[in-house]
Amino acid sequence: FYFNCSCERCSRSVSDDLMSAAAETKPPAEKVKEVTAFSKESLEKIEKARDAGDHSEVLKLCQECLEKQEGVVANTHLSRLRVLSVASQVLSHLKKFSEAAELAQKMVEGYMKLYHPNNAQLGMALMRAGVTYWHAGQIEEGHKMICEAYRILMITHGPNHSITKDLESMRTQTEMELKMFKENDLNMKAAEKKLQMTTSSSSAEENLKEFLRKQ
Repeated sequence: FYFNCSCERCSRSVSDDLMSAAAETKPPAEKVKEVTAFSKESLEKIEKARDAGDHSEVLKLCQECLEKQEGVVANTHLSRLRVLSVASQVLSHLKKFSEAAELAQKMVEGYMKLYHPNNAQLGMALMRAGVTYWHAGQIEEGHKMICEAYRILMITHGPNHSITKDLESMRTQTEMELKMFKENDLNMKAAEKKLQMTTSSSSAEENLKEFLRKQ
Protein backbone atom coordinates (compact mmCIF):
# COMPACT_ATOMS: atom_id res chain seq x y z
CA PHE A 1 0.00 0.00 0.00
CA TYR A 2 3.04 2.26 -0.49
CA PHE A 3 3.63 3.09 3.18
CA ASN A 4 5.36 1.61 6.22
CA CYS A 5 2.92 0.64 8.95
CA SER A 6 4.01 1.33 12.53
CA CYS A 7 1.16 -0.43 14.35
CA GLU A 8 2.01 -3.01 17.03
CA ARG A 9 1.04 -5.95 14.81
CA CYS A 10 3.53 -4.90 12.13
CA SER A 11 6.33 -3.41 14.24
CA ARG A 12 6.45 -6.37 16.65
CA SER A 13 5.41 -9.02 14.08
CA VAL A 14 2.65 -10.13 16.44
CA SER A 15 0.83 -12.03 13.70
CA ASP A 16 3.87 -14.05 12.59
CA ASP A 17 3.81 -16.30 15.66
CA LEU A 18 0.06 -16.84 15.36
CA MET A 19 0.45 -17.99 11.75
CA SER A 20 2.36 -21.06 12.90
CA ALA A 21 0.93 -21.40 16.42
CA ALA A 22 -0.08 -24.62 18.12
CA ALA A 23 -3.52 -25.12 19.62
CA GLU A 24 -4.30 -23.83 23.12
CA THR A 25 -4.24 -27.42 24.41
CA LYS A 26 -0.43 -27.23 24.00
CA PRO A 27 0.20 -30.49 22.12
CA PRO A 28 3.76 -31.91 21.97
CA ALA A 29 6.09 -30.09 19.57
CA GLU A 30 6.66 -33.33 17.65
CA LYS A 31 2.92 -33.69 17.07
CA VAL A 32 2.68 -30.11 15.78
CA LYS A 33 5.59 -30.76 13.43
CA GLU A 34 3.95 -33.95 12.16
CA VAL A 35 0.57 -32.28 11.51
CA THR A 36 2.23 -29.27 9.87
CA ALA A 37 4.03 -31.59 7.45
CA PHE A 38 0.80 -33.53 6.84
CA SER A 39 -1.01 -30.24 6.14
CA LYS A 40 1.61 -29.21 3.60
CA GLU A 41 1.31 -32.54 1.77
CA SER A 42 -2.49 -32.35 1.90
CA LEU A 43 -2.53 -28.85 0.41
CA GLU A 44 -0.39 -30.06 -2.49
CA LYS A 45 -2.84 -32.94 -3.11
CA ILE A 46 -5.77 -30.54 -2.77
CA GLU A 47 -4.32 -28.23 -5.43
CA LYS A 48 -3.84 -31.16 -7.83
CA ALA A 49 -7.41 -32.34 -7.25
CA ARG A 50 -8.69 -28.79 -7.80
CA ASP A 51 -6.76 -28.51 -11.06
CA ALA A 52 -8.34 -31.80 -12.14
CA GLY A 53 -11.79 -30.49 -11.22
CA ASP A 54 -12.38 -33.35 -8.77
CA HIS A 55 -14.46 -31.50 -6.17
CA SER A 56 -15.40 -34.62 -4.20
CA GLU A 57 -11.73 -35.51 -3.76
CA VAL A 58 -10.89 -31.94 -2.75
CA LEU A 59 -13.60 -31.99 -0.09
CA LYS A 60 -12.47 -35.40 1.19
CA LEU A 61 -8.85 -34.22 1.49
CA CYS A 62 -9.91 -30.99 3.22
CA GLN A 63 -12.06 -32.84 5.76
CA GLU A 64 -9.25 -35.30 6.52
CA CYS A 65 -6.77 -32.46 6.98
CA LEU A 66 -9.08 -30.38 9.20
CA GLU A 67 -9.74 -33.43 11.36
CA LYS A 68 -6.00 -34.07 11.69
CA GLN A 69 -5.35 -30.40 12.58
CA GLU A 70 -8.08 -30.24 15.24
CA GLY A 71 -6.59 -29.66 18.68
CA VAL A 72 -3.04 -29.58 17.30
CA VAL A 73 -2.62 -26.32 15.37
CA ALA A 74 -4.31 -23.01 16.18
CA ASN A 75 -7.20 -21.60 14.17
CA THR A 76 -4.80 -18.84 13.09
CA HIS A 77 -2.33 -21.32 11.57
CA LEU A 78 -1.92 -20.49 7.88
CA SER A 79 -2.30 -24.09 6.71
CA ARG A 80 -5.59 -24.44 8.61
CA LEU A 81 -6.91 -21.14 7.25
CA ARG A 82 -5.98 -22.23 3.73
CA VAL A 83 -7.81 -25.55 4.10
CA LEU A 84 -10.86 -23.84 5.61
CA SER A 85 -10.94 -21.42 2.67
CA VAL A 86 -10.75 -24.17 0.04
CA ALA A 87 -13.28 -26.39 1.83
CA SER A 88 -15.74 -23.49 2.08
CA GLN A 89 -15.36 -22.71 -1.63
CA VAL A 90 -15.89 -26.35 -2.65
CA LEU A 91 -18.94 -26.74 -0.42
CA SER A 92 -20.38 -23.58 -1.99
CA HIS A 93 -19.74 -25.03 -5.44
CA LEU A 94 -21.61 -28.17 -4.35
CA LYS A 95 -24.50 -25.95 -3.14
CA LYS A 96 -23.94 -26.96 0.50
CA PHE A 97 -24.10 -23.36 1.63
CA SER A 98 -24.86 -23.86 5.33
CA GLU A 99 -21.80 -26.09 5.79
CA ALA A 100 -19.74 -23.68 3.70
CA ALA A 101 -20.84 -20.73 5.84
CA GLU A 102 -19.80 -22.52 9.03
CA LEU A 103 -16.27 -23.05 7.72
CA ALA A 104 -16.11 -19.52 6.29
CA GLN A 105 -16.98 -18.19 9.75
CA LYS A 106 -14.04 -20.08 11.28
CA MET A 107 -11.77 -18.70 8.57
CA VAL A 108 -12.89 -15.12 9.28
CA GLU A 109 -12.37 -15.59 13.03
CA GLY A 110 -8.79 -16.68 12.31
CA TYR A 111 -8.12 -13.70 10.03
CA MET A 112 -9.54 -11.30 12.64
CA LYS A 113 -6.89 -12.46 15.11
CA LEU A 114 -4.12 -12.15 12.53
CA TYR A 115 -4.80 -8.89 10.76
CA HIS A 116 -5.50 -5.24 11.45
CA PRO A 117 -9.24 -4.36 11.28
CA ASN A 118 -8.61 -2.48 8.02
CA ASN A 119 -6.56 -5.21 6.34
CA ALA A 120 -7.49 -6.01 2.73
CA GLN A 121 -7.17 -9.79 3.20
CA LEU A 122 -9.59 -9.63 6.11
CA GLY A 123 -11.95 -7.61 3.92
CA MET A 124 -11.82 -10.21 1.14
CA ALA A 125 -12.39 -13.05 3.63
CA LEU A 126 -15.41 -11.21 5.05
CA MET A 127 -16.77 -10.69 1.55
CA ARG A 128 -16.53 -14.42 0.70
CA ALA A 129 -18.06 -15.40 4.03
CA GLY A 130 -20.83 -12.82 3.67
CA VAL A 131 -21.78 -14.07 0.21
CA THR A 132 -21.79 -17.66 1.50
CA TYR A 133 -24.12 -16.75 4.37
CA TRP A 134 -26.32 -14.88 1.89
CA HIS A 135 -26.60 -17.96 -0.34
CA ALA A 136 -27.30 -20.08 2.75
CA GLY A 137 -30.38 -17.94 3.39
CA GLN A 138 -28.88 -16.34 6.50
CA ILE A 139 -29.36 -12.85 5.10
CA GLU A 140 -28.82 -10.85 8.29
CA GLU A 141 -25.43 -12.42 9.05
CA GLY A 142 -24.43 -12.17 5.39
CA HIS A 143 -25.43 -8.50 5.25
CA LYS A 144 -23.34 -7.68 8.34
CA MET A 145 -20.24 -9.29 6.84
CA ILE A 146 -20.74 -7.69 3.44
CA CYS A 147 -21.11 -4.26 5.09
CA GLU A 148 -17.91 -4.77 7.08
CA ALA A 149 -16.07 -5.97 3.97
CA TYR A 150 -17.31 -2.88 2.11
CA ARG A 151 -16.06 -0.62 4.91
CA ILE A 152 -12.59 -2.19 4.77
CA LEU A 153 -12.26 -2.19 0.99
CA MET A 154 -13.36 1.44 0.79
CA ILE A 155 -10.17 2.14 2.74
CA THR A 156 -7.83 -0.34 1.04
CA HIS A 157 -9.14 -0.28 -2.54
CA GLY A 158 -11.17 2.92 -2.78
CA PRO A 159 -14.70 3.56 -4.12
CA ASN A 160 -13.78 3.13 -7.80
CA HIS A 161 -12.35 -0.38 -7.61
CA SER A 162 -14.49 -3.08 -9.26
CA ILE A 163 -14.59 -5.23 -6.10
CA THR A 164 -15.73 -2.27 -4.00
CA LYS A 165 -18.46 -1.53 -6.54
CA ASP A 166 -19.56 -5.18 -6.47
CA LEU A 167 -19.69 -5.04 -2.68
CA GLU A 168 -21.79 -1.88 -2.81
CA SER A 169 -24.30 -3.66 -5.07
CA MET A 170 -24.37 -6.69 -2.77
CA ARG A 171 -24.80 -4.48 0.27
CA THR A 172 -27.80 -2.76 -1.34
CA GLN A 173 -29.31 -6.06 -2.46
CA THR A 174 -28.96 -7.78 0.92
CA GLU A 175 -30.34 -4.70 2.67
CA MET A 176 -33.44 -4.81 0.44
CA GLU A 177 -33.88 -8.56 0.98
CA LEU A 178 -33.45 -8.18 4.73
CA LYS A 179 -36.05 -5.41 4.82
CA MET A 180 -38.50 -7.54 2.79
CA PHE A 181 -37.84 -10.55 5.03
CA LYS A 182 -38.57 -8.53 8.18
CA GLU A 183 -41.73 -7.04 6.65
CA ASN A 184 -42.96 -10.51 5.65
CA ASP A 185 -42.19 -11.77 9.14
CA LEU A 186 -44.22 -8.94 10.69
CA ASN A 187 -47.11 -9.57 8.27
CA MET A 188 -47.11 -13.28 9.12
CA LYS A 189 -47.17 -12.54 12.85
CA ALA A 190 -50.02 -10.05 12.36
CA ALA A 191 -51.97 -12.63 10.32
CA GLU A 192 -51.41 -15.30 12.99
CA LYS A 193 -52.60 -12.93 15.71
CA LYS A 194 -55.70 -12.03 13.69
CA LEU A 195 -56.44 -15.72 13.12
CA GLN A 196 -56.09 -16.43 16.84
CA MET A 197 -58.47 -13.57 17.68
CA THR A 198 -60.99 -14.78 15.07
CA THR A 199 -60.76 -18.36 16.36
CA SER A 200 -61.14 -17.16 19.93
CA SER A 201 -64.16 -15.02 18.98
CA SER A 202 -65.80 -17.91 17.10
CA SER A 203 -65.21 -20.21 20.05
CA ALA A 204 -66.77 -17.70 22.45
CA GLU A 205 -69.77 -17.30 20.15
CA GLU A 206 -70.30 -21.08 20.00
CA ASN A 207 -70.08 -21.32 23.78
CA LEU A 208 -72.71 -18.58 24.12
CA LYS A 209 -75.07 -20.36 21.69
CA GLU A 210 -74.61 -23.62 23.58
CA PHE A 211 -75.38 -21.87 26.87
CA LEU A 212 -78.57 -20.28 25.46
CA ARG A 213 -79.76 -23.64 24.08
CA LYS A 214 -79.41 -25.20 27.50
CA GLN A 215 -81.42 -22.35 29.02
